Amino acid sequence: MGGADQLIEDIYDAVTFPERWGGVLERLCALTDATHGFLFTAAPRHDSLTAALWARHNITDRQLADYTTHFRHRDVWTNAAAARGLLNRCVVRRGEELVPDAVLWRSAFFNELLRDHGMGRLCALTLSDGGELSSVQPVLSLHRPVDALPFSDETVRLLQDCAPHLQRAMRLRVRLLADRDGREEARWSGRAIDRLPMGVVLLDTAGRIAGLNRAGQAMIDGRDGLRLVQGRLQAEQGGEARRLAHLLEAAVSSGGKGTSARRGEAADLRVSRPSGRAPYLLSVLPLPPETAGPFDDADGGGSGGGGARIGAMVYIVDPAAMAPGLGRRLGALFGLTAVEAGLVADLLADLTPAEVGERRGVAISTVRSQLRSVFAKTGTTRQSELMNLVSRCLMLPEGP
Repeated sequence: MGGADQLIEDIYDAVTFPERWGGVLERLCALTDATHGFLFTAAPRHDSLTAALWARHNITDRQLADYTTHFRHRDVWTNAAAARGLLNRCVVRRGEELVPDAVLWRSAFFNELLRDHGMGRLCALTLSDGGELSSVQPVLSLHRPVDALPFSDETVRLLQDCAPHLQRAMRLRVRLLADRDGREEARWSGRAIDRLPMGVVLLDTAGRIAGLNRAGQAMIDGRDGLRLVQGRLQAEQGGEARRLAHLLEAAVSSGGKGTSARRGEAADLRVSRPSGRAPYLLSVLPLPPETAGPFDDADGGGSGGGGARIGAMVYIVDPAAMAPGLGRRLGALFGLTAVEAGLVADLLADLTPAEVGERRGVAISTVRSQLRSVFAKTGTTRQSELMNLVSRCLMLPEGP
């Protein structure tokens, strides 16, 4: 179950770090022996909501351009699913269950696009929920070469197990974008990153800080584990300082040193704090050349970038600072009561259910009953899964 558990964590990471959808697809492909992965929306319109859910693994820019320009409406699999009403339901289907192989092999979709790219076998999960996701109709598709074996029943079961988590992550992402009143995704600007409750550090291609939001500045000013030395982010303790320096160098290296840097994957690190408070949680994300645009924070706070080109981002989470506004956010997102939200806050503070019961003067059975209710409302089954989901939700931007 280790691989599946990590996959679920990756899915919830993608709520606040949408660039990690590529990693989700890569892990799914590894678990199912698929060679390609594609997450797209079948909705006819194409706006910030639908664009935010597009991701791919092992699909080239040229192939994506060909699909969106010439073949999206000739996708025989998607058309067959639409004709059967499957795009409006959460269901897993293999390619041969949608379209007979003989029909696929005669189509221009196969002969002019799929075959040349080593694709021909499909296992797809349509993720519409009859509610918030109906307007975007997300589809996850896994592919193999045409001469490979069809996808197994085990793959079908894996996608069915992942479906609730994928839907939940996508709903949260759609809600986040809807809160922006239909505006386009925020561009690199100090004003945008200043709204985030976590620290965000933007590094130029030389590894120097080009942008820093308000939360990140406060963390550095606190001198409690992190510091700024000659324009570079450093950890205070020796071993962690060396590890962080290595991750930052690999992330901004123009040659893409290291496997993680080449694939644009985040590297995670805990940074201890002399105060004894919970360690900072850092994620270092290298940006590939095609997405590493220039940054200018003339309209916001933080350290000025002067149009510097961004080579990497560092996200910094302070677990001790995630409590403000917790009850309101959990109530809005999941319908938790004040008591249930308080229980989640206690669990985030590393209290055990027994300690929560002792603090509140209630029986452990009462706490466990409340926890089961929280699991049901959030669609989680374990405390670690709940904590991961809640932590990701609390990284979403607050209102102005």
